Amino acid sequence: MMGWRTFISSVFFLTITMQSHAREIVQQAAAQCFQAAYPQTVKATGATVSVNGQTFVLAKSKYSDYFKKLNSAGLLDQLEQIYPLDFSTPKANEDAGRLRDDAFFAEMYGENEAEVRKNLVPIYWAPSGRTVMFNKVNGAAEKLETVGRELAADFNLKSYAAKTAGTFNYRFISGTKRRSAHAFGIAIDFSLPKGLGTYWEWSGCKEGKACTYPQALRQDAILKRMVAVFEKHGFIWGGKWYHYDSVHFEYRPELLIKQCRSL
Repeated sequence: MMGWRTFISSVFFLTITMQSHAREIVQQAAAQCFQAAYPQTVKATGATVSVNGQTFVLAKSKYSDYFKKLNSAGLLDQLEQIYPLDFSTPKANEDAGRLRDDAFFAEMYGENEAEVRKNLVPIYWAPSGRTVMFNKVNGAAEKLETVGRELAADFNLKSYAAKTAGTFNYRFISGTKRRSAHAFGIAIDFSLPKGLGTYWEWSGCKEGKACTYPQALRQDAILKRMVAVFEKHGFIWGGKWYHYDSVHFEYRPELLIKQCRSL
């Protein structure tokens, strides 16, 4: 007859086994997601992915605090928040896309400024008739050029996208040790009309404090159409973040494709 200690041990072992199995299933699904999002550079192998031969475990930050997690995000953290396809007002710390595994992006796009620069190519930005520099890896530059041509075909969209405010800039996010998406050459900013260009810190918001979301970003019909074009081609918009950055778009297909949104 099984003693109570043996029974408790058996239940504990079964629970741990089930949790481990469930975690592995999530990791495998996430690995397939990243491969689908970045087929040129990512290969899924079970519960891990490899980029240029470098293996990455599908893991989460050891921190539960959101702001600590920002500085130590793992690949599973990147998929934790579902990027919204509508224009609802984001709740506190709903910032799908701000959580990034820095090492993962560095392996894909360049470990340092010199390596990133090797991957930059000039693309024709049709709304302005000028060229901008963007990272060619994962087809990001090609996607951006496609976005530009689509926006330029509409007079109103063209007027919103005509004034670019920067693409590649090897820098760290203000006040942090995290590289900006601009450092990898996968982001573009704009000087938006009608006072729509805004950033949470410019508005006096403080990290960890309540921040009022600018409702104009949800209400401008032309801006919403511009965002939809970018999203169709794999770019997310910083204007959908609680810590909003309405001038900012970055290439993040893992947050938009169906395979990744169903994890």
